[in-house]
Amino acid sequence: MKSISKVIAIGFLVLMLFATCKKVEEPSYQTKAEAQLFSNLAYGSDTKQTMDVYLPPNRTSNTSVIILVHGGSFIGGSKSDFNQQALYLASCGYAVLNVNYRLVNGIGLTDRLEPLHIASEIKIKDQVNDVATIVDFAIAHAKEWVVSNKRIALAGHSAGGTLALLYSYDARNTGKVQAISNMAGALDLVFTNVSNWQLYPSYVFEGGYRYTGFDISVANEKYYKDISPLFSANANKKISTLNIFPQNNTVMGLPNQDLSTYDRFTARLDELKVPNEFLYVEGADHNFSQTGKWQLVLDSTVAYFNRNIK
Repeated sequence: MKSISKVIAIGFLVLMLFATCKKVEEPSYQTKAEAQLFSNLAYGSDTKQTMDVYLPPNRTSNTSVIILVHGGSFIGGSKSDFNQQALYLASCGYAVLNVNYRLVNGIGLTDRLEPLHIASEIKIKDQVNDVATIVDFAIAHAKEWVVSNKRIALAGHSAGGTLALLYSYDARNTGKVQAISNMAGALDLVFTNVSNWQLYPSYVFEGGYRYTGFDISVANEKYYKDISPLFSANANKKISTLNIFPQNNTVMGLPNQDLSTYDRFTARLDELKVPNEFLYVEGADHNFSQTGKWQLVLDSTVAYFNRNIK
């Protein structure tokens, strides 16, 4: 009997040791009751690579994430311009990343008749790199923040809309982003595909050079198509897209910012079988500055994401 008891005791000890060493699986569904805000969180080494993270109360590991990308003609703007929009989206139950990104050098670009001809260290392609880094940063921190690492959307205004679309068609977007709200983003930045393009103001030519590193010319059209969602959209990236167009979409005298360009983009997405919807905001300017217009844009964005983020 003693030997049997000894065997049982040894067996129990082995089971206890095994239980101690066995990996404990965490529950797949997590919850967090309190809201949290992380301000100026760095996602890179550059001082511009920061974000404000709004985490709503009562969120779970299924809570969707919206990455909010400001505008500013690629040369300016700040996440602080969208503090109110970020708060509202978070109040709708989304985790919101209100982000900054590196800017194209805009020194002297629009304040003189003949702008300085200088190369910009940061180009639009580098800003798309920042968006890619932001998406990966969100995925990497999803568990810590108690949000989904799959239910991710991009919402961008003006240049931010363009960057959101360009990332969505990039090879690095391997199903990481499910939906996009493009709020008055520039879709066609080729410049040479309109008549009398040679008569543009000097700042347009200089801006194009700083955006791409190549002078505006027919010979260099490829580099400008690469920064134009109208031409970079492809059938391999069928990301649900809401395009929001303000009636009076005048942007620094740039061409191809009109309704016909958005119609061409819609036709292109339809041809590629990319799910998309279009919202025309009557009476709005490029910045949706009229009373109630931003509310319409945000509510439409939330409704679209609710339907298309799975």
